[in-house]
Amino acid sequence: MDLKAQVQGFMASKEEQLSDELAQKYGVPLAEVADVVNSFLNDTYGPAIEQARAIDRMGGRKMVLLFIGRKDCNICKKSEPFLESFLSRHTDLQLVKLDYCQPSGLLYHMIHSQKNGMLPLIAFILNGAIKKVFTGECLQRDDYERYYNDMLAECSQNIYAH
Repeated sequence: MDLKAQVQGFMASKEEQLSDELAQKYGVPLAEVADVVNSFLNDTYGPAIEQARAIDRMGGRKMVLLFIGRKDCNICKKSEPFLESFLSRHTDLQLVKLDYCQPSGLLYHMIHSQKNGMLPLIAFILNGAIKKVFTGECLQRDDYERYYNDMLAECSQNIYAH
């Protein structure tokens, strides 16, 4: 699943949903609410969109490990030592750690659009493609290693595909 496409799809869906709701509520044509909806979406999700673009730019140089959590989340706190231990052994990975309570943390909803998601969100991103996503789980170091090795194996298979 492509990160850029995921973000664009989320924004298009939100634009359609909010436009329909506002137009129906106030009995006006969709064109009349378009500017208000776009302004609202840019204000609300702008930092998350910028973060997604930054991750996409990083993807050409390094594998990205995205961690979206919250300071008062017990599972997030429990996950941190395993994450740090794993990252200490893999300097080729770029960690992007976001706080769900901050505007950029809304990237969570763009990646995981189900209403029943839980924190943390952990995503392995390679060349702009989201390869693995986990929500509400405390991954152990062995879990990180397994998914990391799966991504490396996929990379090496792509090299010989020509």
